[in-house]
Amino acid sequence: MKRNRNSLLFLLILTVMIMSACMNQEAGSSQNNNNNNDNSSTNTASGETFNWRMVTPWGGGSLHIGQDERFAELVKELSNGRLNITVHQVGELTEAAGVLEAVRDGVVEMGTDTPLYWSNINPAFDLLSSQVVGLSNIDYLLWMYAADGLEMYNKIYGQHNMVYFPHTVHSMESGIRSTKPIESLDDLQGLNIRFVGLMQSRIINKFGANPVSIPTVEIYEGLQRGVIDAAEFATPWADQIMGLDEVTDYWAVPGWHQTSCVFGAMINQNAWDSLPEDLQEIVAIAAKTAMLENTTKAMYNDAVAASEMVEKGITINQMSDEDIKRIEEAAKEVREEIASENEDFAMVLNSQKAYLETYGMYRELQGKWGFGDNYPSLLD
Repeated sequence: MKRNRNSLLFLLILTVMIMSACMNQEAGSSQNNNNNNDNSSTNTASGETFNWRMVTPWGGGSLHIGQDERFAELVKELSNGRLNITVHQVGELTEAAGVLEAVRDGVVEMGTDTPLYWSNINPAFDLLSSQVVGLSNIDYLLWMYAADGLEMYNKIYGQHNMVYFPHTVHSMESGIRSTKPIESLDDLQGLNIRFVGLMQSRIINKFGANPVSIPTVEIYEGLQRGVIDAAEFATPWADQIMGLDEVTDYWAVPGWHQTSCVFGAMINQNAWDSLPEDLQEIVAIAAKTAMLENTTKAMYNDAVAASEMVEKGITINQMSDEDIKRIEEAAKEVREEIASENEDFAMVLNSQKAYLETYGMYRELQGKWGFGDNYPSLLD
């Protein structure tokens, strides 16, 4: 009996000692975490925590920064708070034109864009963003995720010490919103039009317009004050959020200049390499998840916004088939010019052509239930 009491006493003392040691360890761990709260990365019970900054070329409240914010939210949710991304609107840490440089040089870990913003650096960025009378947004999805599109993105962004994750692809952009009617290509003569993209600017210039490059946050005031006569910005929903239908009476369609538009996140290569493999996989999954959410939400709301604009009385001018043919011919000429000047542009263009050739026959079999077109002017 005495032996049993001694055994019980020993077990009780041992249990108390173990509990005391565990409590001291937890207290020490909590103190270490408190001391490291201000670091860009910390150690927690679930692994290292990373706190990153993401700069954007977009103003607060825009559709585009909302898409970036959703991507950042998904990364945080899927990583259980191990990778936290703070989204900075344009002007907070850098201006729109400085986003790529800030990420490339490691000033910040991440940035967002539509790639054609950097076509002055490398014309190939144009094709990573959009095509003139070319690929639909569904075509871009297939090219990126099923063909070798993602490889093209990372080859071009990789030249600037970055990796890239598309997270949204819009359908055809609105077209041209103007303070003067544009009923045909001839009406473009002499107009100052806000345009972005290398191909787009060269083509619009062929038809006598003056392409003007101004930041997105200045488009509304530029139209209102008459600094520009017209502008292309984005899709109907994005244009509506910016209030562009408030300062223009005319809407020239279709949006031939950008038949779709890709948006995504660029990550500094060194920052990317610092992430453990599980967080890298989470970033990739978050980008694909955001792609589904952002893209479908934008496509549906574009239809709603377009209907609301029509109900308010905006005048729609539809380009004729003859004018579209002239645009296709000009686009082919410009694509060939740039491809002969830049091997990266030619590489991406050939990749997109290979995709179209692979998918083309089956597209025809789908008839009216398919999507997009085989774009003969692009393949010829």
